Amino acid sequence: MIEFSRVSKRYPGSQTPAVADFSHTIEEGATTVFVGPSGCGKTTLLRMVNRMVEPTEGTVHVRGVDVKDVDPVQLRRSIGYVMQHSGLMPHRTVTENIADIARLGGASKREARARAAELLELVNLDPVLGTRYPAELSGGQAQRVGVARGLVADPDILIMDEPFGAVDPVVRRNLQQEILALRERIHTTILMVTHDIDEAFLLGTEVVLLGPQARIEQAGAPEAIVAHPANDAVRDFIGMDSRSLTVRERDGERLVVDAMGNIKGVLR
Repeated sequence: MIEFSRVSKRYPGSQTPAVADFSHTIEEGATTVFVGPSGCGKTTLLRMVNRMVEPTEGTVHVRGVDVKDVDPVQLRRSIGYVMQHSGLMPHRTVTENIADIARLGGASKREARARAAELLELVNLDPVLGTRYPAELSGGQAQRVGVARGLVADPDILIMDEPFGAVDPVVRRNLQQEILALRERIHTTILMVTHDIDEAFLLGTEVVLLGPQARIEQAGAPEAIVAHPANDAVRDFIGMDSRSLTVRERDGERLVVDAMGNIKGVLR
């Protein structure tokens, strides 16, 4: 579905490349999460998929076609895109923000508004919110609208750039559960970027841990990475030393506690 082949990216004025000789294939239907520290090149890789960033070297193939041979506007319209701060137009209502994307794809005004209503339902938003403006929404509501906009064209690929980084932890957990439920309903190939390893493990069917210049430290299913970290860098990033769990008795309750003494749950 998406193939990076020996991709590098050097930005003007930089002494070192942001991405150096990166290769990886993302299978159809997978939810692949690029995770790593700030500045490791994960967002640069994400934006190469829809040609918001052009590689200095190497190729990116989407659906078997080199993206450099595809009109960038048509490419972007065929790929859903969800960004960190929702990207909503402040002077347009929620319905208009969604319907405008449908109109760009050729839908009539009536069809576009109907599609907006469908998507509000899909992301579990009350239809009454359709008449509100972005400033009248909570952070979680705005992010749901951002997800709805990304799904307007019923894309087979959805890319998500730190989509929940700007909301509080409670809202973030709720949005993560929404994405898990949504994934089961739409069966779209998802490529996501985050710096939160727990979020990556929760949402990804495949997790790609990146080091400097997008060097792959380890890639695989979350359970495989936790069970068999490839090196010390992976162990440190996933916090392996704190992931061992024990059970302690306290006030008649059996508590699950990590290596740092933090309570992770209760056994029933």
